[in-house]
Amino acid sequence: MDIDGLDPRLKRKFMHERELSKPYAILVFIISALFSTFHIINGSYTGLLQMDIVKSIHLAFAIGLTFLLFPARRGENSGKIPVYDLILAIIGAYVALYITINYSDLIHRAAIGYNTMDYVISAMGIILVLEATRRAVNPAMAVIVIVFILYAKYGANLPGVLSHPPYTWKEVLEHLYLTKEGVFGTPLAVSATFVVLFIIFGAFLEKSGAGKFFIDLAYSITGGMVGGPAKAAVMASALMGTVSGSSVANTVTTGTFTIPLMKRVGYKPEFAGAVEPAASTGGQILPPVMGAAAFIMAEFVGMPYVTIAYAALIPALLYFFGVFTAVDLEARKENLRGLPREELPRTLDVLKGGWYYLVPLFVLVHMLVHGFTPILAAIYAILSVVAIMIIKPIYENLKRPKGERLPAGVLAKNILSNFIEALNSGGRGAVAVAIACASAGIIVGVVTLTGLGFKIAAEAVTISNGQLLPILLLTMFVSLMLGMGVPTTANYIITSTIAAPAIITFMAANAGMNVRDFLAAYPELVLPAHMFVFYFGVAADLTPPVALAAYAGSAIAGSDPWKTGINAAKIGIGKYLVPYVFIYSPIILLLNLSFSLPDIINLLWIVLCVMLGIVAINGATIGYLLRPCSKATRMFLLIPGILLLAPSLYSKIAGLILFGVIVLNQWISFNIR
Repeated sequence: MDIDGLDPRLKRKFMHERELSKPYAILVFIISALFSTFHIINGSYTGLLQMDIVKSIHLAFAIGLTFLLFPARRGENSGKIPVYDLILAIIGAYVALYITINYSDLIHRAAIGYNTMDYVISAMGIILVLEATRRAVNPAMAVIVIVFILYAKYGANLPGVLSHPPYTWKEVLEHLYLTKEGVFGTPLAVSATFVVLFIIFGAFLEKSGAGKFFIDLAYSITGGMVGGPAKAAVMASALMGTVSGSSVANTVTTGTFTIPLMKRVGYKPEFAGAVEPAASTGGQILPPVMGAAAFIMAEFVGMPYVTIAYAALIPALLYFFGVFTAVDLEARKENLRGLPREELPRTLDVLKGGWYYLVPLFVLVHMLVHGFTPILAAIYAILSVVAIMIIKPIYENLKRPKGERLPAGVLAKNILSNFIEALNSGGRGAVAVAIACASAGIIVGVVTLTGLGFKIAAEAVTISNGQLLPILLLTMFVSLMLGMGVPTTANYIITSTIAAPAIITFMAANAGMNVRDFLAAYPELVLPAHMFVFYFGVAADLTPPVALAAYAGSAIAGSDPWKTGINAAKIGIGKYLVPYVFIYSPIILLLNLSFSLPDIINLLWIVLCVMLGIVAINGATIGYLLRPCSKATRMFLLIPGILLLAPSLYSKIAGLILFGVIVLNQWISFNIR
């Protein structure tokens, strides 16, 4: 399969970046490469700098690059960086570095009182973070953050449960910028440590040629099947998406190749444009990396990373089973065949020519499973990719006839150029995530200042009247709204702070305990709540009206954005269903699994029922099972689909019987025809 590489212009288009003329492009290139280099060096020497200083430098790079890369108005592109943006980049970098420059003095003033300049810098820093968020992430997120800031200042005037003690502007600014509870809080800390390193790892992997290998591998395995290109898109996106911190970026990266091929074999544009985002968002929930959210989740719930990765595995596989099923049913409905075998690479040849691209993933997983820190695992994974980037071109050069070999100097220059371009790509890729995490820190800071999270949770428990389902529905809608257009890591931080406490508070109340005692006694029950909000936060990228990943797919497919968004939600229906299953049946998260025969049988029974339930619901939404479904059949299919997902044994048995009857009826009709 002839895939030459990614189109950087296409990527910039969807990430709303400027296309810069040479002098400005060189400036941004140097800063981005230095951004990555700083984090690789800092990650290699843990403890080299104080964490507060690392966060300050991290934000300085990110905010400076934001004003250099992203125009004030989307679509504005002269090839130059306006003077005002150059000034804003310098000021933004300075207000972020203010923490580093005045580190000792600020520690001293924290005890005796901050001065006027500290508050001025705090106000400027927050304003510039908001503007950077509007440009690099999403205007909607900037608006949400502003609402939270106004709530911190004026919420004392609100009635009832939303009211909190009054705070002055100085107190708000101090809490949100000069402490570890706001901009420079936990979200920015995780962005500045392992998240940025995994983004850099993904950039190096992509630059090494691994993206082409994964796509070729996917096509060699599934390309000849019914609807093969769509199934290959799902597989390739799963491989690349798990190390990507953005569903949108992953959609654009692999969708550039997969969507045109899907259209070629006959998929409608609105369906072809929807498959890629459905698969790309799936990459965000698939271990080992889960868009780097796995490591944050481990810190938030107080569990080992390995436990999080194991817990996420079965739900993620169930989700991809649902996507594959939807793609297969659509292909059979439209009678779509795969690509001709002569156009597809042989799996053995692909593996023989690129097996070494699996080494970095093996290194990463091996180190994570064996207890190494995520930072060290990411560093060694990056180093293994660098080794490939050096050894591969040298080996290929030696294989050439002597007269055709590149001179050593030219070869070294090419290797160095690829290495520096990977540093640049990693730095640029980290910008939006860092800015989103800084904004998420403001939201978290307001929640800790006002106690909003527990107030919302308590009110939700009261409204639910002792029923879990209303809590889950409310939490789902909140998570979908909070996740709109937000990168995976920041997305999880926000939803776990605002939405997850409602489920946890309900569980504690149900157990007759306060939240603190409940968390201490049953820490394993916290994970399903966090996984629940994480799934729906990521699902926001598929869910109209703000389905950013789906809209990116529609732009590549040349399809109607709204229809593409609806199709993406249908294909990714598992992301809306599976979270309810692991709340009611946490055994599929492998929590407290004894591996006794009854436990294993119970686990397999639940997994089987979920799979059949997803097939039934996909049959209803696609309109095909063994043959095309009538409207009445589609409606009837929803009933066993829902019953098979319900927690009750009797519901599952009833769903199994109903589904069996429908399948048998379709089979008889199919054979009669």
